[in-house]
Amino acid sequence: MQSPAGIAATNELFQKRYEHECLWVHRFMTWIMAGQWALGLAFAAFLSPLTWIGQRNEVHIHVWAAFLIGMSLSGFAILWMRMFPREASTRHVVAVVQMLWSALLIHLSGGRIETHFHVFASLAILSIYRDWRILISATAVVALDHFVRGVFYPLSVFGIMTESPYRWIEHAAWVLFEVAFLAPGCYRLRKEVWELCVRQTEIEFAKRSVDQQVAERTKELSEAYDLLAEKTAETEKLALVARYTDNAVIITHADATIEWVNEGFTRITGYSADEVIGKRPSDLLHGPQTDPKVCSVMRDAIANRSGFNVQTINYRKNAEPYWVDIEVRPIHDADGIVRRFIAIEADATERVQQEQEKVRLNQELLDASRQAGMAEIATGVLHNVGNILNSVNVSVSVIRNQYSKSALANLEKVSSLIAEHEQTFPEFVATDQRGKKIPAYVQRVTHALSGERQTIDGELTDLVKNIEHIKEIVAAQQSMASSSEMIQELDLQGLIEDALAANKASLMNHDIKISLDLEEADRLIVTDKHRFLQIVINLIKNAKDSLVENKISDPQIIVRATRQEESNTISVIDNGIGIPAESLQQIFQHGYTTKMEGHGFGLHSSANTAGEMGGQLAAFSDGPGCGARFDLTLPIVQKEKTSPKNSELAV
Repeated sequence: MQSPAGIAATNELFQKRYEHECLWVHRFMTWIMAGQWALGLAFAAFLSPLTWIGQRNEVHIHVWAAFLIGMSLSGFAILWMRMFPREASTRHVVAVVQMLWSALLIHLSGGRIETHFHVFASLAILSIYRDWRILISATAVVALDHFVRGVFYPLSVFGIMTESPYRWIEHAAWVLFEVAFLAPGCYRLRKEVWELCVRQTEIEFAKRSVDQQVAERTKELSEAYDLLAEKTAETEKLALVARYTDNAVIITHADATIEWVNEGFTRITGYSADEVIGKRPSDLLHGPQTDPKVCSVMRDAIANRSGFNVQTINYRKNAEPYWVDIEVRPIHDADGIVRRFIAIEADATERVQQEQEKVRLNQELLDASRQAGMAEIATGVLHNVGNILNSVNVSVSVIRNQYSKSALANLEKVSSLIAEHEQTFPEFVATDQRGKKIPAYVQRVTHALSGERQTIDGELTDLVKNIEHIKEIVAAQQSMASSSEMIQELDLQGLIEDALAANKASLMNHDIKISLDLEEADRLIVTDKHRFLQIVINLIKNAKDSLVENKISDPQIIVRATRQEESNTISVIDNGIGIPAESLQQIFQHGYTTKMEGHGFGLHSSANTAGEMGGQLAAFSDGPGCGARFDLTLPIVQKEKTSPKNSELAV
């Protein structure tokens, strides 16, 4: 049974073949129509002689009928076949016209019985179309023609003068008799053509299927060949890479015993292929400094049939240790089972040494930067202590002057007089001129001593305050210097007050107003006290220097703390001269400074320290004359039990 596509293809093929045959029959019928016209003219000329009418002669009416009617019939059929060659109606038009030609020829022959055979010959010719339906159309025309002329013009059709209304039935019956044989023949021929089309379609489909299969197989073979060529070329390239690469390439069995090594393995380890095949890499290359944890990772990965990337220390054949990067990947067979491992080992000794040297140099740079920053802070602290010591010297000088000019010196003379006249002191005071002066003198001395005491008390109070201030500064410096790198929970306000204490004398001497705004920050923060103080002290000192050097009226510094979702920010804000936009981009660079006596170490060191603490230090200013703000942003961390790290940071 054909598929829908096969049926459609068969129909299309059948229609094409049938239309092609019909076109051929149309050309044949064109010649038939032309020949019948000529035959009709011959019939009219020879079978219908001229008639005499009086003294003149005329062409017989049959000649005009043959010429005009025959030309109309043949011309109409030929024109229709030319205009509609592929239409089914064309075949019926040809059948009708052909039967009308039979009627015309019978008429021209005077109803000769022999001419009626033209009907049967025409039916045989029409059967060439292999369409039984046009035979029905032709039969209907013949029956109708014989009936009409048999009743109204029997001489024209039967060659008799009397009416013959039923004779047409006999003629129609003989026509139907022929059609009864021709129609099945047309059907069988049409069916045979259809079956031929079916076979041809099946052959075409089979050929198309075979061609498609051949094309697919050819394509598959071509792709397989291309893939094989590609794999071969890739294998050759990989072989070249494995041979000439500086890395060691090792292929092992699933049990990690060596199956193959490249020349790079020999260059790195010193072992030849013959020395290592069948042995485990760990038995040959591991030594005292090989990390046991890395060995465990490799063993577990091999046992789990998985790959891994590690870095460890291996040993060459001459026992020389070297750093190596190892990448191992499993190789699966077609069933997904791991049959081999491939390892690529790169000598990383030089790179690791460079990284270690880089870390060492970077740490030295950080230490030097931190020491420079701490030295700058220490210089500021000493400057503040020096200012306080000046006040101490002033207080000591005042006290010394008071004692040198004190009224107590004259009391010794009075004391001697009193001792000399101790027994007669009342009489001495009453009668002696010197004695009379003693009470008044004592009163004056007492009053003077009272004033001296107040002066000395005031100076002593200032002296004690200044000494306490020095102790605070020294304590803050010692606290910062002695604190190691330790993350601990600290009071934020206390830390900021310690930072302010280190700059207190200088701030007071220059009448700089200090404002604290800590309400939006955490009361307690977890941070490194040493590093925190180093940064904040430096920021306060820089703000003070900016105000002093530029002689700002009503100088003010605001220390503000705020909390974000994951960080705390400590801001040091001044109303100083501000920072130009171009300077903001380089203010944290090593050696860059805007101060006349600065070295460019403090902010650079503070920025590095903030980065080490996981935070950042940023500067903001709207430009000259608009002041500046420095933000120290530190991440919020949870309090943990920590111990001081080994640190060589200089204080």
